[in-house]
Amino acid sequence: MARARLAAVAAAFALIAVACAGSDDPVEGDPGVDAGVEPTAGTAAVPDDPATEEVVAAREAGEATGEDVREDSTGPVHGGRLVYGIEADTANPFAPYAALCAISCRMIMRAITESMYVTDANGDIVPYLVESETPSEDFLMWTLKVRDGITFHDGTPLTGEAMAYNINLCRFSQQIGPGYLGIEDVWGEGQYLYYETSIPFATGPGPASRENGCGFMFSPAWLETLPNNPLYSSPFSPLTADERAAGLASATGDPSAPVGLGAFRFVEYTPGNGNSFIAERNPDYWRGPNGITGENLPYLDEIEFVVAADITGRSNGLRGGQFDLMHTSNADEIAKYESDPDFVTLQANDFGETNFNVMNVAAGVNPVLSELRGIDEPIEMDPLGLNAANPLVHLSCRTALAHAFDGERFVDERLGGLVRPANGPFPPGSMGYLEDSGYPTYDPEAAAAAFEQCKTDSGQNPVTFGFNTTNDPFNVESNELVLAMWTDVFGDELAVTIQPIEQGQYFGLALAGIFEMMALRAYGGVDPIELWLWWNSATALPIDPRVPELAFNVGRFTDPAIDAAYDVIRHNPDPVARREAAEEVNRAFGRNVWNLWTHWTLWGVIANPWVRNITDLPIPGSDVGAFAVNAGAHHVAQIWCTDGDCQG
Repeated sequence: MARARLAAVAAAFALIAVACAGSDDPVEGDPGVDAGVEPTAGTAAVPDDPATEEVVAAREAGEATGEDVREDSTGPVHGGRLVYGIEADTANPFAPYAALCAISCRMIMRAITESMYVTDANGDIVPYLVESETPSEDFLMWTLKVRDGITFHDGTPLTGEAMAYNINLCRFSQQIGPGYLGIEDVWGEGQYLYYETSIPFATGPGPASRENGCGFMFSPAWLETLPNNPLYSSPFSPLTADERAAGLASATGDPSAPVGLGAFRFVEYTPGNGNSFIAERNPDYWRGPNGITGENLPYLDEIEFVVAADITGRSNGLRGGQFDLMHTSNADEIAKYESDPDFVTLQANDFGETNFNVMNVAAGVNPVLSELRGIDEPIEMDPLGLNAANPLVHLSCRTALAHAFDGERFVDERLGGLVRPANGPFPPGSMGYLEDSGYPTYDPEAAAAAFEQCKTDSGQNPVTFGFNTTNDPFNVESNELVLAMWTDVFGDELAVTIQPIEQGQYFGLALAGIFEMMALRAYGGVDPIELWLWWNSATALPIDPRVPELAFNVGRFTDPAIDAAYDVIRHNPDPVARREAAEEVNRAFGRNVWNLWTHWTLWGVIANPWVRNITDLPIPGSDVGAFAVNAGAHHVAQIWCTDGDCQG
């Protein structure tokens, strides 16, 4: 009965349960020249190429950065139109407080605007639009100096006030606001931005999505015109009811026509699979000839991002000349290009994402949420019993499924053996990674024993649940293999229905809690602080269509050990203490099996050989450039094409 009710209430979330992610995804001086072979030869891997051996070694160590190391003596040239095949459209585009911004979205963001910070090649999050940052001795006040002389595409200046307006919209947002817990006030004066906090933020103010998400800056003049502006629509807005009504009455702007300050400015956007986002060269770019650095960026005249959700169609588009460049997290497809000399294949898994199956464990009460909201009564996580029939709320059921999954077989059969099975949220090389996280290993006998307890705990035989996947055929087939492994162990005592879902709805169902299990790709980042929103009890919100809320803790688990570890990660400056706390987060996932890990993601950025300097962006005033490919996303201002022609 509860499962039927769960399906029935999906319509109640229709307006908010929209998705951003493809491939089961939920949810920065002159750049100089790149390195490698002549344009007609490409740089793709061939078996005897020493560079290939280096890439393979880095990939196997989890240290592949996606750096474009081709040499070229013809130098960067201006001109050309680049067509980039991306995996998914963006839901609720493009204001950062509302957009469900996965990798494809981040690529568009990096074209049309810039972020407060970027990740450098050393893996450090460093100032970018921000020139410097200074904390008080007690870390309760942060002062940021904003670069002077930068303008948005509408000609308005980037100031401390403009940056504060952007940040405060996210603070007041129902969707993003929980990420700013502990931030008491944010304001700007001239070229300075100030954060006042109630608890020490020793690693920097606010969530570390300062490079992504709400770290992207947009013109306040544009944001003020948007009907979904949190100042007008959020219950957390500081405006009076009359002020909200007045603002909403004059809000006639288009959220899908963004006004940023990046290398390219918005021209046109048509949503959906096969449609595109077009942007043209910004002549007043702050890193251009007319900008404050006096560089020559960008080089391209125009860039178009075309959505091709199906990897086969995207790959055929590249081979057929429809696309000049594409990205993919499909390792099986990357393997096909690795030995193809007609294409440039860059691979990246350093600080990468994790693929996993998330389980909806909403049950019981959330005392942390009650305290945050000042409510004496306990807040029930599933007040209508919509998730009551889900057997995955029981640890025994989750443990049984984990023991029954053969990760080595999965990566060999579906992903060309190019990736590693995952045992936790942190890939090798990341803070928090553990060779042994305590997560259940493949063991059919242990799986069978845990399954006996699962049947008792759930009261079900067969044990029954739905398994969501995006409707990409490759993803459906991959998850059918996962189900086949479980069936090999549990036989007809397990009844699982794989449910392919259109990508435009996918991740929104996770945020709204309308699922029992679903495949996702997420958790990329250079520092575990970036993942706090996903795993904290404060962001585990109830499933209740009467008061619909979107929860970034999509599994809706509450884990005191993870909460305590994140108090250290977010507020303690000691790197040893932070690393140990991240390792405890990993162990907590292993103990409680909140997710079923499959593999750590490998990204491929694949281009025709006329596309040059794909990932090598310098950072002004630094000897260290930007990180090449960060969780699938890279910068585009530095890209140029041979003779100004991206099609050759």
